[in-house]
Amino acid sequence: MKPKFRIDLHKEKRWFISRRPSNKLFFILLGILATLWFIIRVLPKPSRASYPCMQVAAPFAASFIAYVSGLLISVTAYRKLRSLHHEWNFLGTAFTIVALSIGILLLTGGDNVSGRAGTTGILLDDPPNTPIGIARGIYPGRVAWVWNPGATDETCTNEPGDYWFQDDNVDTEVIENMLSKSLQLLSGEDDDSLAWDALFRHYNETHGNGNVAYTPGQKVTIKINLTTGGWGNVNLTTYEKTQLLEMMDGTPQLIVAMLKQLIDVFGVAQEDISIGDPIRHFYNQYWDRCHVLYPDVLYLDKLGYLGRTAVVTTPEPVLFYSDGTINDSLPTAFTEADYMINMGCLKQHDLAGGTFCAKNHFGSICRNWAMHLHYALPSPTPNGFENLGYGKYRNLVDLMEHKDLGEKTMLFLIDGIWGGELPVTEPVKWQIEPFNDDWPNSIFVSQDHVAIESVGIDFVRAQFDEYADMYGADDYLHQAADSANWADGIVYDPEADGVLIPSLGVHEHWNNDIDKEYTRNLGIGDGIELVKYLMTGIDDGQGYSNVEAMAYPNPFIEQINIEYVLYSGAKVRLSIHDLNGKKLASFASDHSSAGKFSFEWNGSAYKDGVYIYSLQIASETGIKQIQAKILKVSAY
Repeated sequence: MKPKFRIDLHKEKRWFISRRPSNKLFFILLGILATLWFIIRVLPKPSRASYPCMQVAAPFAASFIAYVSGLLISVTAYRKLRSLHHEWNFLGTAFTIVALSIGILLLTGGDNVSGRAGTTGILLDDPPNTPIGIARGIYPGRVAWVWNPGATDETCTNEPGDYWFQDDNVDTEVIENMLSKSLQLLSGEDDDSLAWDALFRHYNETHGNGNVAYTPGQKVTIKINLTTGGWGNVNLTTYEKTQLLEMMDGTPQLIVAMLKQLIDVFGVAQEDISIGDPIRHFYNQYWDRCHVLYPDVLYLDKLGYLGRTAVVTTPEPVLFYSDGTINDSLPTAFTEADYMINMGCLKQHDLAGGTFCAKNHFGSICRNWAMHLHYALPSPTPNGFENLGYGKYRNLVDLMEHKDLGEKTMLFLIDGIWGGELPVTEPVKWQIEPFNDDWPNSIFVSQDHVAIESVGIDFVRAQFDEYADMYGADDYLHQAADSANWADGIVYDPEADGVLIPSLGVHEHWNNDIDKEYTRNLGIGDGIELVKYLMTGIDDGQGYSNVEAMAYPNPFIEQINIEYVLYSGAKVRLSIHDLNGKKLASFASDHSSAGKFSFEWNGSAYKDGVYIYSLQIASETGIKQIQAKILKVSAY
């Protein structure tokens, strides 16, 4: 749980740190704020002293305390000198020297104290709803978020016999429906096969291939996250993950759902699909669920034991990091693929801030480990923090730009079914709305790599006030969004072919942790659009039964559909209001049984802006109400 009171310079003031402070008042004000922040955050919980944000604040606080202490010593020495003016002796001489030395230092050089304390500046990153970059996707900047608390068992203990990945802790049908809905929301289609066709066509059209569909025989690679399946955690005789069972990776049931979508729904041949985490093992907790259903899929594995497909590397490096220091080979399954799907996880990261789709590619390089890449993250070591800040070289941008990694990806997905506090961690229950002490039970999808990373970091920042808040955690997104933010002396060109990509998508932070709205949701800019499909719990007197409700397309130009799913019969009344409470439309229906229903509202007669729909559900147990915002716009 977060403390009730916090001074969050990262979110509320967005402080930056200038290279050469020139104003003593600025130094004093910054010192006061840093000291207060340190006191409020660390005294209630001393372990927070190791947090990156505390490591940033500590030098300012220490410098300020030293400054104030020096002034007090100087004043004391001066007063002592006056008290001894009749008895000038060695003690008086000593205090005179102390007073003069400290006083001169502080009065003439106080500004440099902050410089020696490690100050490098003030407005940490961009304020809310200030987009950077150019949005991508069928609906530019769209990120679809589907949440259903029925996806997991809330009572899961994640102890022996009751682990998070077990089938009795996950509702497979719910997860399949969530993935289906996310694809439809992202594409604007109401059929899964049509949704895939739209996504493939848009990818081809924006990558110079024309408005063409997926062609049978084309290869699809799926990059999943099996972080904890490294050396020492898998029995190579049985391929069971025998250690760190409680630590989460990608959700197995969601990975199966993705294969089902591609193979059974859209018709991609099994042998044309490769899936895995190339520097990890494809261990049995995944193999047993996938291989029995789809035996001809190529399951990538670092060794290729027991029926898996061994990773083959390119004979020469093909990934050239733009600071010129190192390079890497890639799996031929990646370089030979026509399309990629990136399935990252919703986790905080102690070195990077967050680990979603971009960081997922640390597992795509052909080495046993990816430790050689950590130097370019905001924090290269758990306690060092030498690389915090903005405008630094970030190899995540190279991974996002590379033609066989980020630029080959036609679908980005963040698996938030469970969600973790650290990259190698057991899943934790989330406190923020709408999770409220439950597993996050979420799926996020997008065609805009920068946008989905931005949404991911907003969620982990809201939930955890630790590493996701570190200074420069979203620096890579600033640089991926706009070349104007590239580090000095760096030209991102990971293929070393002279072809530069100006913008990989749009970055911004949401307005607040409750509404979670971006500029396209608010109708005030061309940034991110977070389309939400959220399940709502209705107390039926015997526990909670779910009523699923959403509005689409949202934003809308003329017509909008209000769709809802009832799990038992009920009377339903829908009304549309403006922000002043004036009722603009009303619909009613008496549903005798469960099912999916929808109302359509034509709002063409009304001006652009925000409206409210209210869905009232009346049953034998009482009346419940769902409200949500909808946005009318002139054009997308």
